[in-house]
Parts: sequence; structure tokens; C-alpha cells
Amino acid sequence: MGAVLIAAGFVRGAVGFGDALLAMPLLALLIPVQSAAPLVAMTGLLIAIVILFKEWRHIEFQTTLVLTTCGLLAIPVGVWILKFGNEQIVKPILACVVIVYSIWSLWRPTSLELKSDKLAPVFGIAAGLLGGAYNTSGPPLVIYGTLRRWPQQQLRAMLQAYCLIGSIWIVCNHSLHGLLTLSLLKQFATAAPLIVAATSLGQFITRDLPRQKFAAWVNFSLLISGAILLLSCLNASG
Repeated sequence: MGAVLIAAGFVRGAVGFGDALLAMPLLALLIPVQSAAPLVAMTGLLIAIVILFKEWRHIEFQTTLVLTTCGLLAIPVGVWILKFGNEQIVKPILACVVIVYSIWSLWRPTSLELKSDKLAPVFGIAAGLLGGAYNTSGPPLVIYGTLRRWPQQQLRAMLQAYCLIGSIWIVCNHSLHGLLTLSLLKQFATAAPLIVAATSLGQFITRDLPRQKFAAWVNFSLLISGAILLLSCLNASG
């Protein structure tokens, strides 16, 4: 399990998201989803701290506040879905939306754009629901940031600011629902130093990427994430 969390740290350090979409399906093969979710949430919190240590100056506070507030309101509903709902309904929909968007963006990267922040609450709520349920708040936020044509540093900083606050709230909700155990805390503590190192390495590799190349990396990562999520749904139903 530690290797999965370390790989997730590297991916998130490189492109700013994707750690949960990588880790959740793999961890679900080893432990129950109800155990994987709080473990990934704690990992996401640690990664956000590492990235923001260097990039907090690039946060666009007003929009990030709207996204985060709406997300926080939706997270308890997402955690309820995790405990009582049917994940085979939400996850395939998310996977298909992510795949379609990423393919469209790779094919016609400048054809879609949001001119204002009017739809920020919608994306924040979607991120909160998916974050609370499956720790997959990244895709709605990434799609929003790319549609707003945010530069690399601003997009990555917004994602981490959201994740920092959102992950704390998610972990608290997991604890309230009895999903956070001493065994999970020990496993997380063991992997934590290597997660920090992997995250820093990912940051270093993509630090000087030109904007267009970074956008292509992000959209390709979205495509891979959506494919992994869809495959995990198909395997679970097969």
C-alpha cells in the first residue's frame, strides 16, 4: 500500500491532481473502499501542505474561497454516499465526463472557455460530493481551472488550497463515521516521509514546463485518470 501512496504523491506533485484517481482503484484491490478513502484523504492533505509550501503565493483567493465553501457544504453528503450509497452509479458518470472532456481538450485545446466565475459554485459542489465519497475532487476543479485558462502555477495552487481545507474536513467526517482507524494512521505515518519526497520530485520535474505543454500533461492525465476510474467500475461490476 505504501508504494501506491508514494506513486500518488509523485503524480500530484507533477500535475497538481490525480493522486486519488490513481490510488483509490489500486488500494480498493487490497483493502475495502471504506478504508482506502480515509487513507487517501490523509495522503492528499500531506501532499497539499508540501506543494503549498512553495506555491501559496499563486492562490487566487476569491475564486478559491467560493470553490472551497461550496465544496465543504457538499462533502458530508459525499461521505454519506460513501457509507450508504451505491458507488457504481456515480463513478461511471464521473469517468465518462472526465474522458470526454479530456479528449475534447486534447483535440481542440482552445475551443472551450469560461469568461467569468459564475459557475464556480457548481464546480465546487461537484468537487465536494466526489471528494467526500471517493476522494476524487480533482477533476471538476481541474476542468474549471482549464476552462478559465488559468496559468500553471495558479491552477496548481488553487487545487492544493482546496485540497488542504477539503481534506481536513473529509478526514473529520471519516472519523465521525468511524472510518478512520489506528491501523490506517500507522500505515499512513510509515509512508509519509517517502510521500513528501515523491511529491517534491514531481514538482521539480514539471517546474519549468511551458504553459501549453503543461496543459497537455494535465489533459492527458485527466484522460488516464478517467480510464482508470472507468476500468475499476467495469471490474467491480464484472
